Amino acid sequence: MKNRISAAELNVSQASLLTGKTRETVSRAARELQSVNGAGNAKFFDSRKLLQALYLGTAGPTYSEAQRLLALARTDQVRLQNDVMQDKFYPRDQVHFLYEHVFRIVTSTLKGNVNRLLTFETVNDIFRQFREAGQNMLKEAGELQNAYEEEETQKANGSGVAPGGLCSDRQGIA
Repeated sequence: MKNRISAAELNVSQASLLTGKTRETVSRAARELQSVNGAGNAKFFDSRKLLQALYLGTAGPTYSEAQRLLALARTDQVRLQNDVMQDKFYPRDQVHFLYEHVFRIVTSTLKGNVNRLLTFETVNDIFRQFREAGQNMLKEAGELQNAYEEEETQKANGSGVAPGGLCSDRQGIA
């Protein structure tokens, strides 16, 4: 035989003392609840329903539904906090893709200047080429983002494209 605890019956004054809420607040919450007449014309209410009406409302969810909604809200909050924390750190794959792109620019610039005497003017010319390449990267940011996304898609599909797969002269990079 199961232990069953029957719901206590409370009148407005008792519920007010129990909860610390005013009698008016308790009466307002009890308006739509069924009552049982007691001694001295007092109206008694099911304590579970009265307390639920006081704290959750009559039109709102039940206690178990409120707990479920709270758990879902907490889960969403944790996911949001994780997303925010991840944004504080760099997006690793994108940064490494950009490193590869920059290293290809440096490699091609240096290979283009092979067998040139490194004079002051030559070094300035090399750095000018680096600056131009950086400005071009900024101008072509959309194309670079598309190339990154395409590479990620190919990796996800298992096509075997190596990181930085846009460059064919990688054998010369040390």
